[in-house]
Amino acid sequence: MTKISCLAATLLVASFCAFGQQKSVTVLQVPAKNQFCKIDEKGLSILPSGRFVTPAGEMIRISHDPFGMAISPDGKKAVTLHNGVFTIIDIATMQDTRVPSYNRKLTSQLAHQPLAGSTFSNDSMLVQKVISSPLPNGSFLGVAFAPDSKTVYLSGGDNGAVIVYDIEHFKRIDSISLNGKVGNIDFDDSFTSDLLLNNNELLILDRGNFRLVRYDLTNKKITASIPAGRQPFGLAISADKTMAFVANVGAYAYPLIKGATKSNYDSLMIPYHPYGDNTKEAREGTRIEGRDIPGVGSPNAPEAMSVFAINLTTNKVVDKFKTGYQVGEMIEEAEVVGGASPNSIAVGKHYAYVTNATNDNISIIDYKQHKLLGHIAIKADARIDKHRGLLPFGITLSKDEKTLYVALLGFNAVAVIDVATKTTKGLIPTGWGPTRVLLSKDEKELYVITCRGLGAGPNGGAGFKAPIQGTYIGDIQLGSFQKIALPTTEALAAYTKQVISNTFEVITKVDDGTNPLPLLPGSSKSPIKYIVYITKENRTYDEVLGQLQNANGDSTLAKFGVNCEYTLPDILRPKMKNMRVSPNHHKLAKTFSFSDNFYCDSDASIHGHHWMMGVVPNEWVEANSDVSKTTKLFSNAPGRRFPGSTGSMDPEDYAETGGLWEALERKHINFYNFGEANETAHVREEWMDTATGAAHGVMVPMQKALFTRTSHNYAGFNTNIPDQFRMKQFEEEFTKKWLTGKQAMPSLITMQVPNDHGAGVRPQDGYPYRSSFMADNDLAVGRILHFLSRTKYWKNMLVIVTEDDPQGGVDHVDAHRSILMMAGPYVKRGYVSHTHANFGSILKTIYNILDVPYVNQYDVTASLLQDFFTNKPDFTPYTLEQHDPRVFDVDLAMKKYHQQIDWRKIMQGPSMDKVEDIKKEFNK
Repeated sequence: MTKISCLAATLLVASFCAFGQQKSVTVLQVPAKNQFCKIDEKGLSILPSGRFVTPAGEMIRISHDPFGMAISPDGKKAVTLHNGVFTIIDIATMQDTRVPSYNRKLTSQLAHQPLAGSTFSNDSMLVQKVISSPLPNGSFLGVAFAPDSKTVYLSGGDNGAVIVYDIEHFKRIDSISLNGKVGNIDFDDSFTSDLLLNNNELLILDRGNFRLVRYDLTNKKITASIPAGRQPFGLAISADKTMAFVANVGAYAYPLIKGATKSNYDSLMIPYHPYGDNTKEAREGTRIEGRDIPGVGSPNAPEAMSVFAINLTTNKVVDKFKTGYQVGEMIEEAEVVGGASPNSIAVGKHYAYVTNATNDNISIIDYKQHKLLGHIAIKADARIDKHRGLLPFGITLSKDEKTLYVALLGFNAVAVIDVATKTTKGLIPTGWGPTRVLLSKDEKELYVITCRGLGAGPNGGAGFKAPIQGTYIGDIQLGSFQKIALPTTEALAAYTKQVISNTFEVITKVDDGTNPLPLLPGSSKSPIKYIVYITKENRTYDEVLGQLQNANGDSTLAKFGVNCEYTLPDILRPKMKNMRVSPNHHKLAKTFSFSDNFYCDSDASIHGHHWMMGVVPNEWVEANSDVSKTTKLFSNAPGRRFPGSTGSMDPEDYAETGGLWEALERKHINFYNFGEANETAHVREEWMDTATGAAHGVMVPMQKALFTRTSHNYAGFNTNIPDQFRMKQFEEEFTKKWLTGKQAMPSLITMQVPNDHGAGVRPQDGYPYRSSFMADNDLAVGRILHFLSRTKYWKNMLVIVTEDDPQGGVDHVDAHRSILMMAGPYVKRGYVSHTHANFGSILKTIYNILDVPYVNQYDVTASLLQDFFTNKPDFTPYTLEQHDPRVFDVDLAMKKYHQQIDWRKIMQGPSMDKVEDIKKEFNK
């Protein structure tokens, strides 16, 4: 644009502001605009969030999700640790070797398998070990080099071992078990976490037994077992080797229902979460259905989200530091609901520095004076700094102790922190999700690993060639290793500018208040008063909507489409002619508006249900979601009843001031939840668990804001329950509460309709094919729209339909591309949006309409989806499309519940039976 045209535009905006109701509004949005995701290893890559990544220095792509890294003492090699895999990198040539290799010439070495009949000496007590088969491959965080630069010590994770490996000869040397008797305590079910080498011993964290283990490498025995806090995660040692520091990310030690045994456990389970977090019941316990429910205590207990300082001379814990902000504090007029999540530690001669992921800050500990001195707030840009979303993870300290380098998991950058002034000097661009950062010995280079690298890219379609690691999103999305020359002041300034431009751009728009989606929360009044936010499970765009015209789809991948029998095996095509799997999805998309450029930020459910409910997954979620782990409910190791959510958030995962639920509660906006957040890691999900879809035996709190606003008669994720059963539950409760009852419909309803996730075929239950589950789901989505559009609330309603993650399918644009459809009177008819969108865009839509302040940086910088909306409403209701009975048998699905669906009643709707009457009512 020329200077003259810029001036003209400025004057035009000024005139609007001066003479009309219009006003100039500044909006932050991601830079991708209408661009689709792409990977460019030599240039700029576009992520599902709409952010760019332009990694600094030299970069190679390595196996996905590296969370541990060490550099050899001679500076020539790096070893990164993944789940069941480690990568050896030649730093000079940037060549990598994966163990195990894809061609299987290098086999897995991470299974713990001591020789049969071998003996281990733990604390001078001989323990006989006879093992005939290896314990499973595993690994979690910990990797350290011996002084010879060829021997590495690797965390065995789930198998409770440390694997000793020679990277020169590609040979396992030893396997060290953390299990066994130490003193009078017999430890079992250990789970190896972070570790480090301290002269001739290993210091090893055991997240299973909440302890620090000291292992003598010379005498091959455990010399001490020292209690740590909950879920010990990060480990560091002082310069003089006298103090060890343990960062604990766990909130609680989760108990079983009182009196539970292996024989009665199933009968004692309760049908919903026991209590809201940090309530009296959660702290002290309660009774539910005649059962004694133990409490979990205070989230501010010394063992919870803390840093333990351990004197290595006495093997005693001398300090328990509560770093970061504490639950219940008021920060910037909002109550803190999530713990600080201290995770990584850098130690100097006097001070230790701890990254608090939830708070976007670094705690300073004067460990010689036993004092917590305060925090260093990490800053990125003044326009977004008041919101969280940096998620500091790995940290390293320069030799002169003047500079900290911090991997910002949520910001795709390394922050350079000046210790003396407590200021952020600049940012260095990385790949997606940096996890660790280290300095070279001469401090001329930085080494950075990221868990998602450049993203996933396509995993299907014409011309796609499957890579050696497969096509599953979690495998195709490689991590990265970067070698970066330490930047000069000028280079750091340029890097910083690049990071910010990769993350957001500033747009000035004229707001005349006519679009039903305000530019900002409260910037104008929307005619939309009610939002129904529907999440489904695990589908990509192409496999459901790839056939739609005027959109960027690949119809060859549309196995869940309409008239999609051409995607079936030849033997099935004749009897499935004109097969209709998702007629309601197609009708809904073509009737209202849909996006062909929407992406889930998530890979799987554990990420998806965080992202979509306004919480950016922290370092615990990321690392814990990609590690092999075994639940042992009746173990004496409390960490074996670890949280590890799939469809809900655990207290370890909460954001500083929460997410969507807490934001609404702060604004006193009413909401209600059908099915979301009921699924923790240890629940039972059988066909009869219809109250919430789950039965609970391990007592895990639910978010306090959500607990009293969640239906106890709606089945969340549980593919053993038909979506048609859920619709009966939904229609009955909606009618009782908000149609025939005295209550008004809440401003926001969240719903989980999960059966498009798919499961094993069950012909006897009406699911003869994998596509049957999608057909069930499609019918449910159609029923929801049919029902809602015949209520009195429809004239002011918006319905949003999306998926929590895309992991079940394939897509020719990107493995993260998924479904976003909107419906309602103020949604355009027959419209395709090409705006790059993600979960932040959906949340921004909700927050702007309901006048709720943004919660995190992804909300602030998300795309604004005004193109979906019109100020000329069309109140015509949606009419359900019936299912294809060859694909899904409704009667069989409902048979075990002794119920039949009254389709005449369904088609009639909840209150009015004529479209003309509905139109007349809405046009009053």
